[in-house]
Amino acid sequence: MSLPSAVFYGVCSGSLAFINKLAVSTYEFRYPAFLLFAQMIFTAAILRFLKAIGRVKLPDLTFETARTCAVPSVFYAFHATFALTALSDLNIPMYNVLKRCVPLVNLFLAACLLKEGRPQWRVAAAVTLITSGCIIAGFGDLDFSLQAYLCGVVSIFSQGLYLTYVQKLGIEREFTAHEVLYINSVNCIPLFLLYITLSSEIVTVYNYFQLCQPEFYAVFLVVISAGCVLNYSMFLCTTLNSALTTSIVGVIKSIVTTIIGMFTFGGVQPTLLIVIGIGVNTMGGVWYSFIKYQEKLQKKASLPT
Repeated sequence: MSLPSAVFYGVCSGSLAFINKLAVSTYEFRYPAFLLFAQMIFTAAILRFLKAIGRVKLPDLTFETARTCAVPSVFYAFHATFALTALSDLNIPMYNVLKRCVPLVNLFLAACLLKEGRPQWRVAAAVTLITSGCIIAGFGDLDFSLQAYLCGVVSIFSQGLYLTYVQKLGIEREFTAHEVLYINSVNCIPLFLLYITLSSEIVTVYNYFQLCQPEFYAVFLVVISAGCVLNYSMFLCTTLNSALTTSIVGVIKSIVTTIIGMFTFGGVQPTLLIVIGIGVNTMGGVWYSFIKYQEKLQKKASLPT
Protein backbone atom coordinates (compact mmCIF):
# COMPACT_ATOMS: atom_id res chain seq x y z
CA MET A 1 0.00 0.00 0.00
CA SER A 2 1.27 3.49 -0.90
CA LEU A 3 0.44 5.62 2.15
CA PRO A 4 1.58 8.99 0.69
CA SER A 5 -0.75 8.60 -2.31
CA ALA A 6 -3.66 7.76 0.01
CA VAL A 7 -2.99 10.80 2.25
CA PHE A 8 -2.58 13.02 -0.83
CA TYR A 9 -5.96 11.90 -2.15
CA GLY A 10 -7.65 12.36 1.23
CA VAL A 11 -6.44 15.96 1.58
CA CYS A 12 -7.39 16.87 -1.99
CA SER A 13 -10.81 15.22 -1.76
CA GLY A 14 -11.66 16.87 1.55
CA SER A 15 -10.66 20.31 0.33
CA LEU A 16 -12.52 20.16 -2.99
CA ALA A 17 -15.94 19.58 -1.41
CA PHE A 18 -15.69 22.98 0.31
CA ILE A 19 -14.19 24.68 -2.74
CA ASN A 20 -17.04 23.44 -4.95
CA LYS A 21 -19.59 24.39 -2.31
CA LEU A 22 -18.10 27.90 -2.29
CA ALA A 23 -18.67 28.28 -6.03
CA VAL A 24 -22.18 26.83 -5.86
CA SER A 25 -23.49 28.44 -2.66
CA THR A 26 -21.72 31.78 -2.53
CA TYR A 27 -21.69 32.63 -6.23
CA GLU A 28 -24.74 30.56 -7.34
CA PHE A 29 -22.74 28.92 -10.15
CA ARG A 30 -24.98 25.90 -10.80
CA TYR A 31 -23.49 24.68 -14.06
CA PRO A 32 -21.65 21.43 -13.25
CA ALA A 33 -21.22 20.20 -16.84
CA PHE A 34 -19.50 23.42 -17.95
CA LEU A 35 -17.31 23.39 -14.86
CA LEU A 36 -16.20 19.84 -15.68
CA PHE A 37 -15.74 20.71 -19.36
CA ALA A 38 -13.34 23.51 -18.41
CA GLN A 39 -11.61 21.21 -15.92
CA MET A 40 -10.99 18.52 -18.56
CA ILE A 41 -9.52 21.06 -21.01
CA PHE A 42 -7.32 22.52 -18.27
CA THR A 43 -6.11 19.07 -17.20
CA ALA A 44 -5.29 17.92 -20.74
CA ALA A 45 -3.48 21.20 -21.50
CA ILE A 46 -1.36 21.00 -18.32
CA LEU A 47 -0.36 17.41 -19.06
CA ARG A 48 0.52 18.24 -22.68
CA PHE A 49 2.70 21.10 -21.41
CA LEU A 50 4.44 18.79 -18.92
CA LYS A 51 5.06 16.32 -21.73
CA ALA A 52 6.49 19.07 -23.96
CA ILE A 53 9.07 20.02 -21.31
CA GLY A 54 9.92 16.37 -20.65
CA ARG A 55 8.42 16.06 -17.18
CA VAL A 56 5.94 13.26 -17.95
CA LYS A 57 5.44 10.61 -20.61
CA LEU A 58 2.04 10.32 -22.25
CA PRO A 59 0.78 7.66 -24.67
CA ASP A 60 -0.03 8.54 -28.26
CA LEU A 61 -3.72 9.33 -28.36
CA THR A 62 -5.03 6.81 -30.87
CA PHE A 63 -8.54 5.47 -31.36
CA GLU A 64 -7.50 2.23 -29.66
CA THR A 65 -6.14 4.08 -26.62
CA ALA A 66 -9.28 6.19 -26.31
CA ARG A 67 -11.48 3.10 -26.70
CA THR A 68 -9.57 1.30 -23.93
CA CYS A 69 -10.52 4.01 -21.43
CA ALA A 70 -13.95 4.76 -22.89
CA VAL A 71 -15.98 2.89 -20.26
CA PRO A 72 -14.38 4.48 -17.16
CA SER A 73 -14.52 7.89 -18.88
CA VAL A 74 -18.28 7.62 -19.39
CA PHE A 75 -18.81 6.55 -15.79
CA TYR A 76 -16.52 9.36 -14.60
CA ALA A 77 -18.58 11.90 -16.56
CA PHE A 78 -21.78 10.59 -14.94
CA HIS A 79 -20.23 10.56 -11.47
CA ALA A 80 -18.75 14.05 -11.61
CA THR A 81 -21.86 15.68 -13.07
CA PHE A 82 -24.31 14.05 -10.67
CA ALA A 83 -22.00 14.61 -7.67
CA LEU A 84 -21.82 18.36 -8.30
CA THR A 85 -25.57 18.50 -8.89
CA ALA A 86 -26.21 16.70 -5.60
CA LEU A 87 -23.76 18.95 -3.73
CA SER A 88 -25.62 22.05 -4.90
CA ASP A 89 -28.76 21.02 -2.95
CA LEU A 90 -27.28 18.92 -0.13
CA ASN A 91 -25.42 20.16 2.92
CA ILE A 92 -21.89 18.77 3.24
CA PRO A 93 -22.62 16.39 6.18
CA MET A 94 -25.48 14.67 4.29
CA TYR A 95 -23.41 14.65 1.10
CA ASN A 96 -20.66 12.85 3.00
CA VAL A 97 -23.13 10.35 4.46
CA LEU A 98 -24.17 9.40 0.93
CA LYS A 99 -20.56 9.23 -0.28
CA ARG A 100 -19.71 6.72 2.45
CA CYS A 101 -21.85 4.18 0.60
CA VAL A 102 -19.23 3.95 -2.18
CA PRO A 103 -17.46 0.97 -0.46
CA LEU A 104 -20.72 -0.99 -0.76
CA VAL A 105 -20.63 -0.55 -4.53
CA ASN A 106 -16.88 -1.27 -4.71
CA LEU A 107 -17.38 -4.45 -2.68
CA PHE A 108 -20.02 -5.72 -5.10
CA LEU A 109 -18.10 -4.70 -8.23
CA ALA A 110 -14.82 -6.19 -7.00
CA ALA A 111 -16.58 -9.54 -6.68
CA CYS A 112 -18.26 -9.26 -10.09
CA LEU A 113 -15.66 -7.55 -12.27
CA LEU A 114 -12.36 -8.36 -10.56
CA LYS A 115 -13.37 -11.86 -9.39
CA GLU A 116 -12.22 -11.25 -5.81
CA GLY A 117 -14.80 -13.61 -4.31
CA ARG A 118 -17.32 -13.16 -1.51
CA PRO A 119 -16.50 -10.62 1.24
CA GLN A 120 -15.93 -11.59 4.87
CA TRP A 121 -18.89 -11.35 7.22
CA ARG A 122 -17.19 -8.50 9.12
CA VAL A 123 -16.83 -6.48 5.94
CA ALA A 124 -20.46 -7.13 5.02
CA ALA A 125 -21.56 -6.10 8.54
CA ALA A 126 -19.54 -2.87 8.42
CA VAL A 127 -20.94 -1.97 5.01
CA THR A 128 -24.45 -2.68 6.33
CA LEU A 129 -23.85 -0.21 9.17
CA ILE A 130 -22.64 2.42 6.70
CA THR A 131 -25.71 2.01 4.50
CA SER A 132 -28.13 1.86 7.45
CA GLY A 133 -26.73 5.10 8.84
CA CYS A 134 -27.23 6.76 5.48
CA ILE A 135 -30.88 5.70 5.36
CA ILE A 136 -31.56 6.78 8.98
CA ALA A 137 -29.96 10.20 8.44
CA GLY A 138 -31.91 10.66 5.21
CA PHE A 139 -35.22 10.24 7.07
CA GLY A 140 -34.12 12.91 9.55
CA ASP A 141 -33.00 15.46 6.94
CA LEU A 142 -35.42 18.40 7.23
CA ASP A 143 -34.11 19.81 3.94
CA PHE A 144 -34.71 16.51 2.13
CA SER A 145 -34.54 16.85 -1.65
CA LEU A 146 -35.48 13.75 -3.64
CA GLN A 147 -33.66 15.04 -6.72
CA ALA A 148 -30.46 15.68 -4.77
CA TYR A 149 -30.55 12.22 -3.16
CA LEU A 150 -31.22 10.51 -6.51
CA CYS A 151 -28.30 12.40 -8.05
CA GLY A 152 -26.16 11.30 -5.11
CA VAL A 153 -27.12 7.64 -5.60
CA VAL A 154 -26.33 7.76 -9.33
CA SER A 155 -23.02 9.43 -8.48
CA ILE A 156 -22.15 6.67 -6.00
CA PHE A 157 -22.76 3.84 -8.47
CA SER A 158 -20.91 5.69 -11.24
CA GLN A 159 -17.93 6.34 -8.96
CA GLY A 160 -17.78 2.71 -7.92
CA LEU A 161 -17.83 1.61 -11.56
CA TYR A 162 -15.14 3.97 -12.83
CA LEU A 163 -12.82 3.34 -9.84
CA THR A 164 -13.09 -0.39 -10.40
CA TYR A 165 -12.40 -0.01 -14.10
CA VAL A 166 -9.43 2.29 -13.40
CA GLN A 167 -8.02 -0.36 -11.05
CA LYS A 168 -8.58 -2.94 -13.78
CA LEU A 169 -6.71 -0.78 -16.31
CA GLY A 170 -3.81 -0.38 -13.90
CA ILE A 171 -3.64 -4.16 -13.47
CA GLU A 172 -4.20 -5.28 -17.07
CA ARG A 173 -2.69 -2.42 -19.11
CA GLU A 174 -0.18 -1.09 -16.55
CA PHE A 175 -1.25 2.51 -17.15
CA THR A 176 0.22 5.09 -14.78
CA ALA A 177 -1.94 7.64 -12.97
CA HIS A 178 -1.12 10.57 -15.25
CA GLU A 179 -1.67 8.43 -18.36
CA VAL A 180 -5.15 7.46 -17.19
CA LEU A 181 -5.81 11.07 -16.18
CA TYR A 182 -4.80 12.37 -19.62
CA ILE A 183 -6.80 9.81 -21.62
CA ASN A 184 -9.84 10.28 -19.37
CA SER A 185 -9.68 14.06 -19.76
CA VAL A 186 -9.51 13.93 -23.55
CA ASN A 187 -12.30 11.33 -23.69
CA CYS A 188 -14.58 13.46 -21.52
CA ILE A 189 -14.15 16.73 -23.43
CA PRO A 190 -16.52 15.80 -26.31
CA LEU A 191 -19.01 14.25 -23.85
CA PHE A 192 -19.30 17.43 -21.79
CA LEU A 193 -19.24 19.65 -24.91
CA LEU A 194 -22.14 17.70 -26.38
CA TYR A 195 -24.14 18.01 -23.16
CA ILE A 196 -23.63 21.75 -22.59
CA THR A 197 -24.48 22.41 -26.24
CA LEU A 198 -27.67 20.34 -26.38
CA SER A 199 -28.85 21.59 -22.97
CA SER A 200 -28.01 25.23 -23.84
CA GLU A 201 -25.97 25.41 -20.64
CA ILE A 202 -23.14 27.07 -22.56
CA VAL A 203 -25.41 30.02 -23.42
CA THR A 204 -26.53 30.38 -19.81
CA VAL A 205 -22.92 30.27 -18.62
CA TYR A 206 -21.96 32.97 -21.15
CA ASN A 207 -24.69 35.24 -19.75
CA TYR A 208 -23.56 34.43 -16.19
CA PHE A 209 -19.98 35.49 -16.91
CA GLN A 210 -21.26 38.77 -18.34
CA LEU A 211 -22.85 39.66 -15.00
CA CYS A 212 -20.71 37.88 -12.39
CA GLN A 213 -18.51 39.56 -9.82
CA PRO A 214 -14.86 40.03 -10.91
CA GLU A 215 -13.47 37.92 -8.06
CA PHE A 216 -15.45 34.92 -9.33
CA TYR A 217 -12.92 34.47 -12.15
CA ALA A 218 -10.26 33.74 -9.54
CA VAL A 219 -12.61 31.32 -7.74
CA PHE A 220 -13.42 29.58 -11.03
CA LEU A 221 -9.70 29.10 -11.77
CA VAL A 222 -9.13 27.69 -8.27
CA VAL A 223 -12.05 25.26 -8.68
CA ILE A 224 -10.89 23.81 -12.00
CA SER A 225 -7.26 23.66 -10.80
CA ALA A 226 -8.28 21.87 -7.60
CA GLY A 227 -10.40 19.46 -9.64
CA CYS A 228 -7.40 18.65 -11.81
CA VAL A 229 -5.24 17.89 -8.75
CA LEU A 230 -8.03 15.81 -7.18
CA ASN A 231 -8.41 13.65 -10.28
CA TYR A 232 -4.68 13.01 -10.39
CA SER A 233 -4.56 12.10 -6.69
CA MET A 234 -7.56 9.79 -7.09
CA PHE A 235 -6.13 7.93 -10.10
CA LEU A 236 -2.74 7.76 -8.35
CA CYS A 237 -4.26 6.24 -5.21
CA THR A 238 -6.35 3.78 -7.24
CA THR A 239 -3.54 2.59 -9.51
CA LEU A 240 -0.97 2.30 -6.70
CA ASN A 241 -3.42 0.78 -4.21
CA SER A 242 -6.96 -0.25 -5.18
CA ALA A 243 -10.46 1.09 -5.72
CA LEU A 244 -11.30 -0.19 -2.25
CA THR A 245 -8.43 1.74 -0.62
CA THR A 246 -9.53 4.90 -2.43
CA SER A 247 -13.07 4.52 -1.12
CA ILE A 248 -11.76 3.85 2.43
CA VAL A 249 -9.74 7.06 2.33
CA GLY A 250 -12.92 8.81 1.25
CA VAL A 251 -14.72 7.44 4.30
CA ILE A 252 -12.01 8.67 6.69
CA LYS A 253 -11.90 12.06 4.98
CA SER A 254 -15.65 12.44 5.21
CA ILE A 255 -15.58 12.15 9.03
CA VAL A 256 -13.49 15.32 9.25
CA THR A 257 -15.44 17.23 6.59
CA THR A 258 -18.76 16.20 8.17
CA ILE A 259 -17.76 17.85 11.45
CA ILE A 260 -16.59 21.00 9.67
CA GLY A 261 -19.64 21.00 7.41
CA MET A 262 -22.00 21.06 10.41
CA PHE A 263 -20.93 24.67 11.02
CA THR A 264 -20.13 26.04 7.53
CA PHE A 265 -22.19 27.15 4.50
CA GLY A 266 -25.30 27.53 6.65
CA GLY A 267 -24.57 24.35 8.59
CA VAL A 268 -27.24 21.73 9.11
CA GLN A 269 -30.17 21.62 11.54
CA PRO A 270 -29.44 18.52 13.61
CA THR A 271 -32.35 16.20 14.31
CA LEU A 272 -32.24 13.04 16.39
CA LEU A 273 -32.34 10.84 13.27
CA ILE A 274 -29.53 12.82 11.59
CA VAL A 275 -27.31 12.53 14.67
CA ILE A 276 -28.02 8.79 15.02
CA GLY A 277 -27.62 8.20 11.28
CA ILE A 278 -24.31 10.06 11.03
CA GLY A 279 -23.07 8.25 14.15
CA VAL A 280 -23.99 4.79 12.79
CA ASN A 281 -22.62 5.69 9.37
CA THR A 282 -19.32 6.92 10.83
CA MET A 283 -19.00 3.90 13.14
CA GLY A 284 -19.44 1.59 10.17
CA GLY A 285 -16.86 3.55 8.19
CA VAL A 286 -14.28 3.37 10.96
CA TRP A 287 -14.89 -0.36 11.49
CA TYR A 288 -14.64 -1.00 7.76
CA SER A 289 -11.36 0.91 7.50
CA PHE A 290 -9.95 -1.00 10.50
CA ILE A 291 -10.86 -4.36 8.90
CA LYS A 292 -9.15 -3.46 5.64
CA TYR A 293 -6.10 -2.21 7.55
CA GLN A 294 -5.87 -5.54 9.39
CA GLU A 295 -6.10 -7.38 6.07
CA LYS A 296 -3.20 -5.36 4.71
CA LEU A 297 -1.09 -6.19 7.77
CA GLN A 298 -1.91 -9.91 7.48
CA LYS A 299 -0.98 -9.97 3.79
CA LYS A 300 2.27 -8.19 4.54
CA ALA A 301 3.10 -10.61 7.35
CA SER A 302 2.44 -13.63 5.11
CA LEU A 303 4.93 -12.50 2.46
CA PRO A 304 8.32 -14.30 2.54
CA THR A 305 11.12 -12.21 3.99
